Amino acid sequence: MTAVALPEESEKDSLDRELDRIRARREGDKRFFRGAFEDYTLVAGLIIGAVFFGGVFVMSSGWVAADSIIVDKTLSTTPLDPGEECVDKREQIWFNIFFSAEDHLLKVESYNVEPDSQTVIGIVFELSNGSEQLILQGGLGDQLLEFDPNELEDGYYNTTVIIWDVETEEEIETLSQAELSNLIDARDDDDPLEYKEVDIEISSHSSGPFSSDIKQEVEVHDVDPRSCWTIEGLGEWGWKMMGAEWIGGREAAMLTGGNAGIPAWWMAMVSLGMSLFFLCVQYPLMHKMYHRDTDDLLTESQLRRLIQRTLSKSRDNVRIDIDFDQMKMQERPISIDVLLPYTTRSTTIEQPADIRAELTRSLLEEFAIFGEMRPLQLKIFCVDDGTHEAHEGTRRLVNQPSGPIELMEDYSQFFAEMSAYGWLEAAAQKSLNRWFKKHDLVDYGTAFLADEDAVFVRVIYRPVTRFSYFLFKPTYRDLQDDLHTHLMSNLTEHLGGRTLVVSARNEKATLSDRAVAGRVEQGGGEIEGEALVAKVGGITGALLQNPFMGDILSSVEYVAHKNQTRIEKYGFWFLIVFVWIPFMASGVLVGAMLGLVARMRFQRVLLACLFGGTAASLTWAYTARGIIEFMERYHAEAFIPFVILLAVGFTIMHVLRNKRKRREELFRDSMAFFAGAAD
Repeated sequence: MTAVALPEESEKDSLDRELDRIRARREGDKRFFRGAFEDYTLVAGLIIGAVFFGGVFVMSSGWVAADSIIVDKTLSTTPLDPGEECVDKREQIWFNIFFSAEDHLLKVESYNVEPDSQTVIGIVFELSNGSEQLILQGGLGDQLLEFDPNELEDGYYNTTVIIWDVETEEEIETLSQAELSNLIDARDDDDPLEYKEVDIEISSHSSGPFSSDIKQEVEVHDVDPRSCWTIEGLGEWGWKMMGAEWIGGREAAMLTGGNAGIPAWWMAMVSLGMSLFFLCVQYPLMHKMYHRDTDDLLTESQLRRLIQRTLSKSRDNVRIDIDFDQMKMQERPISIDVLLPYTTRSTTIEQPADIRAELTRSLLEEFAIFGEMRPLQLKIFCVDDGTHEAHEGTRRLVNQPSGPIELMEDYSQFFAEMSAYGWLEAAAQKSLNRWFKKHDLVDYGTAFLADEDAVFVRVIYRPVTRFSYFLFKPTYRDLQDDLHTHLMSNLTEHLGGRTLVVSARNEKATLSDRAVAGRVEQGGGEIEGEALVAKVGGITGALLQNPFMGDILSSVEYVAHKNQTRIEKYGFWFLIVFVWIPFMASGVLVGAMLGLVARMRFQRVLLACLFGGTAASLTWAYTARGIIEFMERYHAEAFIPFVILLAVGFTIMHVLRNKRKRREELFRDSMAFFAGAAD
């Protein structure tokens, strides 16, 4: 018997020594900043973020040189901004005349008019029969005149936009076209404040090769150079493009900015600033969370042994016995699945959900130490079917005999035992009431049971505190330990040497709360399952394991694992191309995660993502305006908003598809494994 057992015990000892060495290495230096290259990269990222976002905030706030155009004026006509030089129109009244395909209106907007002056703005169309059509609008200061071109026939129109100053005691906004015309005729000065001549072309054509619908298009031919952007205007558009890039990706941001006439150098700078910040901040944090040295990677046998010895220490906390010979484990790149059979003891009081939560918590704590960030799915089942007397729901009274009750002449002992149990129950209830009041809790269900060996107290509580999810700090283990101490101090004289078994659970707590998980992924519909990721403490966990970033990280991980074979085959250059080419959701963060999964050196991943991200920002910034001009040349500018929305839609659909496919892959295979292992 000894000869057979020795090899297995020797193997366990060897695995334990290896696990202890790994544990010691990982617990040796817990400093957040260790002076490594990634730490300095993080500091650089924070500095870049402070300069970039702070600079855009100062620009958009108008605190410093709000009306200055020196930046746009200086860079205009340079290699950074090829084309015609922009014009300084800050000291003069000027017009922006454009066609809005979104609401199909021709719009005329004036700038730099005195805000308190009464003005009338008009647009004059010269018709083919020699007559003119005049549209007027009155108001204070700058005006925005909107005109429906459907009122005109297709053709080429010489158009004049004019703005006059007028004087009237009436509310100028309410005056009719005739009344506005009379105001203009009554002016002493024949010269308007400003005017501008442009050519407008109106055409109608079929909306598609297979459609009979006729669509009208309007093109404004304006030969004047563009107006230089002010510092404040660039700052405001910086935030708009950042929002567009966050929602719909780099493509949507560049098309949005290009359609508004934003200089290419500013679009590139905004996109590059975002990329640098997120790469230099989030990549070092992801590296701290996911990276493990080669010697710290767990083999399948080491992982199995880690799970076994962790559960061996935890089984006494929930008072169960585990059949490790029948334990099943499935290790995958995206999850670790464990099926665990157990039997109850005479002192078992916890429900299966509580047992699973406690065992999951102990495993996740160990996974966090060993750097194992794969989701864990733990399924447990009781092989004695809960028939043990601990699950019968009732307990025999103190020293109550089992089997037939024999008649006796002296009933004093029976009544003494009944009295002792009554005193014990009364003392326990009184003590529990004080404990609930002490912690400001509501009793949602209390069970008090006893036999000759132990006294069992099970408590389900709920905090009275409003917004308890955020404000109620004690965990169920804190309260469970406190309850055990509290009852022991009050019931010692009534226990009579018996063991006190206590279980406390928050009525609102979920599995992830009780297991102290860092991230939770759940199935839905026909896909059942709940996978939990080990909690990482400190700044890293706070920034990367909140629900919002957790969803992003899970999608990023999925894309990285799907492309792992390519990065392992083509390496550094594939990573540059992957970040550069505008695949949806293939930015610098996905590239960084891809390098982590492929175990590339930190510096090589950082360099590849910097090259790819910079190339992508420059490529899109300097081609976005060309794409828009190409569409305008072929009278397809009406599709520009549609293309922007399409880019946003494709990005959102891509992220949702990755999330759905990951969930299916994560839980379907696990469901099949658990079903097969249970059989």
